[in-house]
Amino acid sequence: MLRSGGEKSGRVSSYPVVAATNRVWHWEKVDPDRLNASGNLAKAFKNEAPKAPGVFAQSRPSDEATLLVREAVQNSWDSALEMREELKESGLEVPPFEVRFRFRSVSGEDRENLVSALGLRELAERSATVDDESTLGIGSTECLDSLDRPKELRVLEVFEQGAGGMYGPWENAKSKLALALSSTGVTSARRGRGGSYGYGKAGLIRGSAVRTVVAYTCFAERDDDRGVTRRLLGMTYWDTHEFAGVSFVGCARMGDFDGAATRPLVNEGADEAAAALGLSIRDPSLPADRGSSFLLVDPTVDPTDLVTAVERNWWPALVEQSLDFNVVVEDVDGSLHHPRPRSDSTLGSFIDAYEVATVPQDNKRATVTRRTLEAIGNYDTPGVVGLVTGEWSYPEYRSDDPTDGHRSLVALVRAPRMVVEYLEAGRSAPYIRGCFVADDSVNEALRQTEPKGHDSWQTRASSGDFNDESAHLAKNVIGRIKNNLNDFRNKLKPPPKPAEAVRLPVFDRLLKALLSGGGASALPSTTSDRSPFVLEGSSNQVPQGRCESEALRRSHSVLI
Repeated sequence: MLRSGGEKSGRVSSYPVVAATNRVWHWEKVDPDRLNASGNLAKAFKNEAPKAPGVFAQSRPSDEATLLVREAVQNSWDSALEMREELKESGLEVPPFEVRFRFRSVSGEDRENLVSALGLRELAERSATVDDESTLGIGSTECLDSLDRPKELRVLEVFEQGAGGMYGPWENAKSKLALALSSTGVTSARRGRGGSYGYGKAGLIRGSAVRTVVAYTCFAERDDDRGVTRRLLGMTYWDTHEFAGVSFVGCARMGDFDGAATRPLVNEGADEAAAALGLSIRDPSLPADRGSSFLLVDPTVDPTDLVTAVERNWWPALVEQSLDFNVVVEDVDGSLHHPRPRSDSTLGSFIDAYEVATVPQDNKRATVTRRTLEAIGNYDTPGVVGLVTGEWSYPEYRSDDPTDGHRSLVALVRAPRMVVEYLEAGRSAPYIRGCFVADDSVNEALRQTEPKGHDSWQTRASSGDFNDESAHLAKNVIGRIKNNLNDFRNKLKPPPKPAEAVRLPVFDRLLKALLSGGGASALPSTTSDRSPFVLEGSSNQVPQGRCESEALRRSHSVLI
């Protein structure tokens, strides 16, 4: 077990040393008498790259950054929404919600103490016995291979504020910490929340190159878990392997080992271990201090990547001021990066559509429309879609904006205010951008249709994970969004082309030939029947109404 010399509150600047005789990690062996599963849970999203249709393919954040901000922030936000309901029912003040991604680079004595506290040399010893680290499901062993060199150790702390924490007794299936770190396919999410079915951890795991995550959580005391308000548990998620002639499932735990099982450290023990890892100590009596801290060893993401991923996936929550929702990225030098989706010209059009959908419009404009979806089955008001146009609607009129990759897109949003998906809704101009905001009455039904990545609404209930009614709802919602978009597109009157965009290819070639001084021999030959122009020699006779251009009348006769 970790020993600590850290303070009871605040952030510590040094890392207490772990006794050399103590093993930090305890690995689960393969047991044929029980259900065994590989510890490589990061492969839950194998070959499932986050979607980036159309304009979002440009400067897209890494898959690891996208998964991390979608899964980690969603789980934190779900917990915060639950705590807010409880505080409001008790008449207590609701603290603001924030997730802060803190990058740290540790060197010198602090690095050596942190290496010991995390048991990294144990992991290096085990990984060294495998010729190819990819068989362990590890992203990279560079961190483990360089422990004996004076190289800084990089870690990423995901720090929640005002998020409620992962409460619940460890002894049964009600522990949110157990569900978050050591369960898959099980969820305790309340109706209408984001929900993860235990897959949220995959986003955290892929954020660590060595697949090592430590969770320190703080929550209010509860009747079914008397006397406990903080817990800490570390997990390493590798694939099945053999070590010293023994088969292991690849999952290892760091915590309170009693010789048979490893359980989380509790209360003061959790605080001491958190201090040893450089994490801020939490006070359960303060609602703002409740929440969880996740430590990721050797992060696979960088600050810029995370900011972009947050903006593209969480802009509805960020712009909805009534939510008091905030995400901050802190670099190793302490500089803060705040996601600002309104400064992104692409996201600006979707934000406009969101505001059209959520705020009644006083002035009718031909370039925007607000459509309320008609009743679907038992759902009277499925939601509202806002649709907008802009200069990007007619990219062929802009020489600096090629049409490749353009399409109409609609952001699908429900109660948690994360973008579920940018739904593709046509590849012909004029292009439309929009936002569909689901009504609270359909929130749970749509959530049920989402796969583990929560990145679409499935329209077929073939897997049995949700019922036909929910599938019917999702299919009709998507169909009506597209129908409304097509109706809006068909009613749009194309704007006139800018003068600089109008091209007369035959006339251009004619003038080029004349100005080159080549004489009649340089003039282009008579065009085919498909050409809109016919060369008539040097006659100045132009039939009435055949040509409106005075410039053409004064040139060689070109008839339309």
